[in-house]
Amino acid sequence: MQQTEGHNATQQPQRPDRLFSDHAHAVVRSVRGAFSELLTSVGADPQAPQEFGRQFKLNKNLAWKISKLVQTDDPSVALAQMPGTAGINIFLRSVETAGASTALLQTARQAIKEYDDLIRTHSGDRATLEIMASELSPVSRRQRDEHHRKLLFQGASYVWGAHARVSLKVGLVGPSRKAGRLDFASVSALIDFRRFRRDVTWVMASRRSRNDDGSKMDTPSLEPIDRRFGQTDDAPLIEDFCSKPLPELRKVDTLTGTDFELVEGPVGNAGARTCVFGVIQRNIPYCRSPENEWGEHSAVSDTPAEWLIVDLFIHERFTFAIPPEAALYSELGANGVTYPARGREKHRLPLSEPLQDLATGPLLVATPEVPNYRHMVQTVFDRMGWDPRYFHGFRMKMAYPPIPAAFVLRYRLPDAPV
Repeated sequence: MQQTEGHNATQQPQRPDRLFSDHAHAVVRSVRGAFSELLTSVGADPQAPQEFGRQFKLNKNLAWKISKLVQTDDPSVALAQMPGTAGINIFLRSVETAGASTALLQTARQAIKEYDDLIRTHSGDRATLEIMASELSPVSRRQRDEHHRKLLFQGASYVWGAHARVSLKVGLVGPSRKAGRLDFASVSALIDFRRFRRDVTWVMASRRSRNDDGSKMDTPSLEPIDRRFGQTDDAPLIEDFCSKPLPELRKVDTLTGTDFELVEGPVGNAGARTCVFGVIQRNIPYCRSPENEWGEHSAVSDTPAEWLIVDLFIHERFTFAIPPEAALYSELGANGVTYPARGREKHRLPLSEPLQDLATGPLLVATPEVPNYRHMVQTVFDRMGWDPRYFHGFRMKMAYPPIPAAFVLRYRLPDAPV
C-alpha cells in the first residue's frame, strides 16, 4: 500500500475528539513557534530565506516554504507551506549542525508529530488536509479557490474533450410598454470554443423559464435580438458577433426549454467557434406572488471555460433590484434541470469574487476577454430602444468557473408595480 507523506497511511484514522479548526490552529501555532525558535537560536532571520538557505545549504524552495510558514498568520497558508518529510528532516539536520539545542529540536519534532496526528485524525492525507484548511481563514481565499478551479478546468477539458475561452451572459432589465410589466433581453455566448475530439457535440445555448418551485413558467414567446433569425426553428444567433462561417447547430427540445447543439466537427484551433445568441422576453409580470418571490437571472456554467463573465443592466426605475444579490450554486445531481430557488441553499458554493458595480452613465463596459464587447451590448440596447445612461450595470467575472454550477443574480420582487 502506498504510504502517505508524513504519516503511516496504513493506520486507521483516529476519532476526531477535537474540532478540526481548533486542532489545526493549535498545530500551526506549535510548528510556527518551534521553527521560528530554531532559526533565531542559530542566528538566522526567518524573514530572509535566501540568506538562511545559503547558510544551511538548503534548497531555495525549502527555505522559502519554511520562511512563509513561520511568517504567515493565515493557518490555511501555513498548512499549505508545510514541507514534506524529507524536507523537514533536512532542515532539522541543518540547524542541528549549526548548533541548535537538543531541547528546541525535541520541541520541533513534537510539533511535527502533532501535525502528523492532525492528518491522521481529520483528513487521512495531506492533499485533503489542504482542502479542508481552506475554510480556516478568508485571507487569500480567492487565490486558493482559483487554483483549485483551474485544476478542475484542466481535468474537465480533457474528460469532456472541449473548452471555451469565455462563457458570457448578459441581461438587460427594463420597463415594458405595458404597465406593471418588464421586458428582458439576454445574450449568451461561448467564445473561442474548441473541441479536442471530432465526435464531441455541445449545447451552446439553452432557453429555460422556471418558477421558484422549479416548474416551467408560462412566458410570452421569445423574439430574436437579430431579426434575421426569426423563424421557429432558428437558433437565435446574433450574426455580427459569431465566428464565420456561422457554426452549424441543431435544435433539441427538452422538458423545460430548448437546447441548441453544435454538431460534430474539426478539433483544436481549426474548429474554434464563437456562438453568440440573443433573445427578448416582453411583458413579464414582476410583482411578488405565491409562486415567485424573487427575480433571478441565472448563468449556468456547464462548459469548461477560462472565464465566466456575467453582466446585468437594470433600469434605474427598478430600485428594488439594485443592487442584486450574487450567489453560486452547485448543479451536481440536477439532471440537466436547475434546482428550484426554494430549498436550493444547501447547494450553495463559496463565492469569493466581488460583484463589480459598473454604475450608470456612458456605456463603459469593455473587457479584454471579449472582442467588440461594447458594440455587442450597445446593439442590444438599440434593439430594445433603451438608453444605456438610465441603466445600472453589475458584473461578475470569475476565472475557471466550476462546472456544473449556476451563477445567480437575484432580487426580491416588489409587492406592487413601480
